[in-house]
Amino acid sequence: MMPVETKTKIHEDSKKLVYQDSDVKQAMDLIRDRGYVTRVDFKQMADEDWAAGFAKKVEAAFLKVDGEDPYIYFEQFDFKGGDIDSIIFDMDQTKTRAKALDLLADALHQEAY
Repeated sequence: MMPVETKTKIHEDSKKLVYQDSDVKQAMDLIRDRGYVTRVDFKQMADEDWAAGFAKKVEAAFLKVDGEDPYIYFEQFDFKGGDIDSIIFDMDQTKTRAKALDLLADALHQEAY
């Protein structure tokens, strides 16, 4: 008889992450306009792995555009109550991680530590 824990084990690397070109374009437009995106803009950003991969896709897309080279940064912050959320932002516009935390807290109506 097989032990229960090995019978249904799922590995994290088996998760298939899908990114739509239209989402990447929309994120680029939002970052150009206001400097950041959050799960308010893309509900999939609630998943840390998806959000981290999305940040890489957005950064790669910006690198393909002549004359644009924003410093795209992915960060996670914790909030009072234990929630952890992600933000993808342009460090050239946002300037500091502290400002990114404030923007994320405002967008999500959360209270930062």
